[in-house]
Amino acid sequence: MKRICLILGFFTPLALQATPLTLTCSHGTIFLEVEVAQTSQERDKGLMFRADLADDGGMLFLFPAAQKVGMWMKDTPLSLDMIFANSKGEILAIHENTTPFSTKTIGPVANTAQVLEIKAGTIKKLGITRDCVLSSLP
Repeated sequence: MKRICLILGFFTPLALQATPLTLTCSHGTIFLEVEVAQTSQERDKGLMFRADLADDGGMLFLFPAAQKVGMWMKDTPLSLDMIFANSKGEILAIHENTTPFSTKTIGPVANTAQVLEIKAGTIKKLGITRDCVLSSLP
């Protein structure tokens, strides 16, 4: 029984600690609680195997330097909206309603320092556009 628990534990997605993130837009401020993927291992795992995501939740992928970044949906059962931003939080590209489990590359987008993944439909629901700016994390 112990081995089964250990094996199942390996496949259980563990959430990173949630951190407040704001998007400042011309129509107001949007508040989210996101997990932050900073290490290579955290970025590689991302939201894989997650069956649910809070309406105000998401994951912010931080890269050590601005670079050409492409994302994919491998092993991700949720459809997501993706926001690619530079180091100042300025939005470079928006991709809505990604296809779950797809290995097709989304992007790549040059000069990307961060990517925000949120539940599909959130961009439209909250009116997020390229004029919005992601805040700096504490």
